[in-house]
Amino acid sequence: MSNEACNLCKRKRENLNMTNWTRHIMSCKKKRLSSGQSIKSFFKQKPSTSTDIAIGLNDDIQTENADLLETEDDELSNSHSATHDLPKLEGLNDDIQTVKADVLEPEYDVLSSSHSATHDLPKLEGLNDDIQTENADLLETEDDELSSSHSATHDLPKLEVFENDPASIPLVISDEVLHYYMSLGPCQPNAHDLLNNTFPKTYEKSGHIRSFNECYYYKKNNDGQCIRRSWLSYSPSTDRIFCSTCKLFGLPDTKKTFLVKCGSNDFKNITRTLSNHECSPEHMQSVIAHGLYVRNDRIDLKLIESANRQVADNRELLSQIIDALIYIGRQNIALRGHHEGIDSNNRGNFLELVKLLSNNHGPLKRHLEQIDSKKKNRLTFLSNVTQNHLLNIIAEVIRSKILNEVKKSGQFAVIIDTTTDISNLEQFTFILRYVNEEGLVQERLVSLVTASDATGLGMFEVFCKITNKYNIEWKTQLIAQAYDGAASMQGQYSGLKTRIQHENPRAIYIWCCAHLFNLVVVDTCDCCIVSKRFFGDVGSLVEFMRARKRTAIFVKLQEQLYPNKRLRRMKRFSTTRWTSHDRVLIVINEKYSALLETLEEISDANNSDRETASTAENLISKITSFQFILMMLFFRKIFAITTEVSKYLQSKEIDFVQAINLIDVAKNRLVEMRSEQGCKDLVDQTKLFSVENNLTERDFSQVRLRRKKIMPGEQARDELLSNQEDNFRTDVFYRILDTIISSIENRFSESRNILKDFTLLSPERLKCIKNENDLPNDAFKSISNWISIDLTQLKTEYVTFSKSLDKLLNGMNINMQYQNHDKQTSDFDSENDSEISENDVETSENKITCLQILKILSSYDLQHAFPNLFKTYKALGTIPVSSASAERSFSKVKLIKTRLRSTTGQCRMESLLMLSMERDIPINQQEVIDKFAQTSSLLKKNLMFK
Repeated sequence: MSNEACNLCKRKRENLNMTNWTRHIMSCKKKRLSSGQSIKSFFKQKPSTSTDIAIGLNDDIQTENADLLETEDDELSNSHSATHDLPKLEGLNDDIQTVKADVLEPEYDVLSSSHSATHDLPKLEGLNDDIQTENADLLETEDDELSSSHSATHDLPKLEVFENDPASIPLVISDEVLHYYMSLGPCQPNAHDLLNNTFPKTYEKSGHIRSFNECYYYKKNNDGQCIRRSWLSYSPSTDRIFCSTCKLFGLPDTKKTFLVKCGSNDFKNITRTLSNHECSPEHMQSVIAHGLYVRNDRIDLKLIESANRQVADNRELLSQIIDALIYIGRQNIALRGHHEGIDSNNRGNFLELVKLLSNNHGPLKRHLEQIDSKKKNRLTFLSNVTQNHLLNIIAEVIRSKILNEVKKSGQFAVIIDTTTDISNLEQFTFILRYVNEEGLVQERLVSLVTASDATGLGMFEVFCKITNKYNIEWKTQLIAQAYDGAASMQGQYSGLKTRIQHENPRAIYIWCCAHLFNLVVVDTCDCCIVSKRFFGDVGSLVEFMRARKRTAIFVKLQEQLYPNKRLRRMKRFSTTRWTSHDRVLIVINEKYSALLETLEEISDANNSDRETASTAENLISKITSFQFILMMLFFRKIFAITTEVSKYLQSKEIDFVQAINLIDVAKNRLVEMRSEQGCKDLVDQTKLFSVENNLTERDFSQVRLRRKKIMPGEQARDELLSNQEDNFRTDVFYRILDTIISSIENRFSESRNILKDFTLLSPERLKCIKNENDLPNDAFKSISNWISIDLTQLKTEYVTFSKSLDKLLNGMNINMQYQNHDKQTSDFDSENDSEISENDVETSENKITCLQILKILSSYDLQHAFPNLFKTYKALGTIPVSSASAERSFSKVKLIKTRLRSTTGQCRMESLLMLSMERDIPINQQEVIDKFAQTSSLLKKNLMFK
């Protein structure tokens, strides 16, 4: 008999054996726990706890203060007490006080699945020295009797975190997280890896003690061989087993099973649970997926690889289609055909070109064959909608490059003009002129839109709409604007240039020099009655010779009289391009004999009607007159000077100073022509031409001398000259030359006012000035008011650069840019005209231009050494000389929007115009494909790599 008593109910053991006494003790403990008090009430929570976050797991997972695992003794007696030490807290300050606490013998929570969880206490390291700890009881006992008889002090072991704990693996994970958990392997800790070197134990009502064991990691075959269960994972945090393979690789239905979703702690039936699970078909499928993943034979990777192969094929197909679109757009030809069906013989330029490209491109050929074999194809890349999308994206890519260069330049000028297209819509073209990073002048098309209102206000609204759409900072970076002479453009009160200058006074207005020079020719042709009659007769001749049968006779006679020479036709006068007058006179002069015989044949033909025969006879009398030949050769001499200058003024690679110099050169040559010797040479040349062509009239016609009666004492001041040559010299020759010279001076007077300070930037002045004393007192003052520069520093840089200019020129091979611009082939090649052209070129070759100086500053990287000088030359290069680029864009519009393509949409036409105008800008096809793929989810799926 034993006198040992129960600490809970005070019952004595007496004759009870050890087994029954143990059961009694456990029963009392369960009753104590079932009184409704949670086991957490036996412990005092610390005011602050640290959290351990598992690597690669969710950041929100936090660890709690763990319950200490109970250590069981074989005999429960009052004589047994254990003494434990508090854990050593590392990294704390010396001021941190240790805490003594009574540790209650742990109770087992039967209500929470009859097992206890093992947690690791966080390791407190690296705390700040200023942190102070407070005295606290780590574990406070609520039972006074237990604390009086069993006071125990436990060792707090060092806790560990299992990164591959299956309980922390989410059911839905990404490929990166899957790869991370696969690298960790299954969670199969041994007993010595856990707290107190043992797995947690669960006490059943029957008195049996259940816990997990390491032997379940292995499976014994019938032959006695042990095989490791690599799919089995034990969770130390929940004391449960999981199938990690099904959790990582299982299908959605598999992940709903209990061994995957929440795990199992039924250790009584663990053998049956493991056997049933590893034989299930769902588990087998997960194991197969795991094996494929380990061998890199993953199904998902194969699907991704297959999808990427298809994406690569689609991108290659689309690249060929984009090539076809770019080619057609740059050649200004139509894309679509009248009938694009499969049975059509001509499906349009685009589809026929794609078919032609497929002959040397296997994937494209298979794609076209697949389209033809199916009646409906969801993705062909050949529809008109796809064409429009791709054209718009290509135009946006080109425009973005232009706008990036403009933004880097920091200053630009606008060139704007309007025209009416074939469908009677007013087209508004918007062009920017700027200097790029290489020091080259660029004129680029940015937009082409319709303008319903042609007034100054309407133009300004369209201007603001374009600048706002493309984020163009015109109020701060616009320094010049160039238009033609229309009232809506240059109106003083409500014109476009006035409205822009109200917002940005620095935006100086430039009247297109080419238009101005064209007006000079207009003034010349209409200055006297003789010139009016002459061009009237030429116009009548052109209109008469434009008939089909008459043109055929003219061509036939050219082949007979001028074999092995270029055939020419009579070209119509243009009201806007007065250089067409020069082209007509060239044809009449060079093919005069053929033209004369053509008129004679028409007038003598029996099949000619009376009106035709009469007109031809009248034209013969006109063109064979001495005065007609004289005026023809005279205007050819004038146009030989003005036409070349007009062509130079239309070039992009010309600066404002050079343009005014060319105009001055032309004016000086006209002044030299205005002399008696010049008139005499013209008359002699006319007589020689008449003799060579066997004309009957080879001199001035004799006119009867008219005398005016006068009263006694009157003077006959208005008496006519008796000599017809003198009459021509004074009334026609001098008058026409005086008109053209004075017109040049008057019409370019405003341009010379703009040029006032820029003349100092000319190479001639730059070479002459060697110190600041040579500069005028107000030098560069107007330029400093126009653009923000340091005036004093600019003068210093100007003088310093002028001293080194010759050395820079000797060290650099400069290409004359204005000589390399696209010149139109001259329609005449006579000796006199060739000499004139050579003299023009020779005069220009001996001079360096301002744009070449700008190129020198950029080539030698001198923009940082001479910042103010570089900015000044850059501003000079930015000023547009003419608005010819706008006229060129209209010429492209006429090629794109023809009579047969008059219904072309505005966006499509703008995109085609961008391709045609800016053909030198490279296009990144991969960028186009990426942007095209973002337009729909279907395209993104088929064109973007996974």
